[in-house]
Amino acid sequence: MNKRQLLFVTYQNEHLDEGISYTIELAKAMIEDVVVLLVRKKDSLKEQFEDIMAGVSFAEEGEHETARRITNGEGRGLAADLDKKITEMVVASSKAGVHLDVQNTDKDVVAGIRSYLKGNATIDKVVLSPAVTESEMLTTRDLNRLVRTASRPIVTMTRQSVQAAREARVRKGAPLRYVPSAGY
Repeated sequence: MNKRQLLFVTYQNEHLDEGISYTIELAKAMIEDVVVLLVRKKDSLKEQFEDIMAGVSFAEEGEHETARRITNGEGRGLAADLDKKITEMVVASSKAGVHLDVQNTDKDVVAGIRSYLKGNATIDKVVLSPAVTESEMLTTRDLNRLVRTASRPIVTMTRQSVQAAREARVRKGAPLRYVPSAGY
């Protein structure tokens, strides 16, 4: 029998680790593992335009391979930082006694969650990071549709609640990590 898991959904960007401490503590309390699903944040039209214009500049100078990489959205410099943050998350979860697995998808949030849930019956809850919850990419309509069709409880987090918890801990002199209260 497979162990139950929490699915933590976040973007492949600089805010990758927001909310992971809460998810690890929740998994520890529920005696479950954590699966981090890294979804690709769709580029805004402005970012796509900037990439195309930068690619044109490199192509004009004869740097055709660089131009192709830039116009394909590669080389934004997140790969090394992403690996470092994933390693930190794995270490933090292992210290807490929770197994953490990381999965990647090129799909958007809703499609990525749906396809992952179809193939994995061990997922007990879906936890959306603050970056996903507060993103313009995930509309209220999309979130409501996901709640109706996911067949699993959806937990959302906001930056404000995470920040408030940090500030309360600083005032009390406690360490800067969020630990959920016993009555969630």
